[in-house]
Parts: sequence; structure tokens; C-alpha cells
Amino acid sequence: MMELDYLPISISTLVPETCLGLELYLKATDSHRYTLYRGKDYPLSDADLTRLQDRGCRQVFITKESRETFQVYLRQVAQGDQLNAAFKTRVYAMNEVVRGVLESAFARDDTNETVTTATELGVVAAEIVTHDEFVANDLFQVLHHDYATFTHSANVAFYAAILASKLGLSSTDVAQIAVGGFLHDLGKLGIDDKILSKPGKLDDNEYRQIQMHPILGFRRLVHRVDLSEGQLMMVYQHHERPDGRGYPAGVTENEIHLWAKICAVVDVYEALTSHRPYRIPMPLNKALEIQQRDCGTAFNPEILKCWTMITKPNLAS
Repeated sequence: MMELDYLPISISTLVPETCLGLELYLKATDSHRYTLYRGKDYPLSDADLTRLQDRGCRQVFITKESRETFQVYLRQVAQGDQLNAAFKTRVYAMNEVVRGVLESAFARDDTNETVTTATELGVVAAEIVTHDEFVANDLFQVLHHDYATFTHSANVAFYAAILASKLGLSSTDVAQIAVGGFLHDLGKLGIDDKILSKPGKLDDNEYRQIQMHPILGFRRLVHRVDLSEGQLMMVYQHHERPDGRGYPAGVTENEIHLWAKICAVVDVYEALTSHRPYRIPMPLNKALEIQQRDCGTAFNPEILKCWTMITKPNLAS
């Protein structure tokens, strides 16, 4: 088979002593050749995974036809159905599940499906980030950072859930905030992809179109009875600023919903530290330094302070 017939999967999502029901392949370092590493009926042992890691191997490969089977496996791990899965493995699996499912929902541009999907994923995300064993750094290490809208939305949802939990919000609120994070950029589906992926500076007209995405997302969702006011405000207000210089309405601190303030902090942090068509990712400490300059004007000071404390373990990145 050709290279395009294979998909990489992280070995961090594999549970020892478990049969995945699909074949695993390794890629030769000096060619595009793939060799069978493990048959579908043979589980990986702890020793197998250790040997792969010692060799510097962070990925194995599956055939494209096996993707659905692997997605089912990942859901089982993320939801805790694989009882022998380490908690850290559940965290890694959750990230892969979210990206895969959200990518599919966004690609179909079906609002009902996207909201349903986001709601299901929000419950799982909240259960994990509020768990006693959860360490934010474990998740930060495996997040993807391309500029696809679904990737950005997934990362913002995770970050917002972590931040909300650390701020002391209830697990119910954390789950709803995760859903709001998944949906916050839904309006970008109505923006021309040529603008979203433009490698250079946007002209005034293009920038005005980008500024429409909170309104477009809000219009898609405002009539739904299965979303709360806070979730809708995450969509509508995540680009508002306490000093009134944000958009789309230019409201000030007291008029911005708490959940939108949370979303604003992590949305900018994610954008600064991820790949963009017009620049490479910014070092984490530089991103926080830039946000700190706008403390009180673009970001709520208490929320930004909490986020800075959460991200401190990653500052060496």
C-alpha cells in the first residue's frame, strides 16, 4: 500500500495487554516502507511500549480502513471503559477522540450534529479535568497545534475547562464551559477559507469579515434551547475586552459574561502558541508576557492570574 493508506497514531494512547483488533505498522526511517509490527489479535505489553519509546518511536501506524475501529477503541479508553488504562492514557485518548469527532462534525457543517457532539465531549472533558489525578501538563504535552478551526476549538475547550475548574466552578459548569469552547468559533464556518488561511496580513475588508464570526456563530445557535446563556456568550463575547475596545459590540467589563472572559484568555493564548498561516508558534513565556501587558484592558486580571499559574510548569517549552 502507498503512504497515504496509513495513519499515524500516538503510542501514548495504547493500553498495555489490550488487543486493539487492528494491525499496527512501523515506518522505516529511511524510506516510505511500512512493516507489520503487531497483528490484530496480539496485545502490546508494557515492555513493548517501553522498547518503542527507548527507540525514540512516538508513533505507530494503522491502515486508513482501520480508522473507525481505532476511534471506537479511543472512546472506550477516554470514557474509562478500558479498566486497565492508566489515567494519563485516558487523557491522551480523549484528545485524539475530540479532534477526530470534532473534525468530522465541522466538515459536515451540521449545527445539530456539532452541538450534540460538543455536548457529549464536554461531559467527558469535564470528568477528566476535574479528576484527582489530572495534571494539566499531561494534556498540554499532547495537544496538536495546527491552525485548523476544529483543532483550535478543541484546545480552547480543554484550556477553558481546566481554567474553570481551577477557578472553583462546579463540575456541571466546567462541562458546559467545555461545550462552549468547542462551539466558540462555529461562526468561522461561514467565513471564506481563503481568508482564514491567508498567509499574509488581512486587508480591512477581510478583517471586517473575520470580526463577523462571533455574530455568525451566535445566529446559528441563539434559538437553541439546549444551550445556556453562558455558552451563547462564549460564542458571542469571546473577543470582547474589559476596556470596551473588543468586538462585536464593544461592551465593557461588567457586561461581559464570566464564561466569555475565561474563553477570551485561553482563546488568545491558544492562538499565540499554535501554528498560524502567517507565523510560527510563539514560545509559551512570550505568549504569557504579551497577555500580561493587556491585563485589565483585554483580559480580566483574576482570570489571567489563574491561567498564568496553571501554565507555569510549561514555561520551559
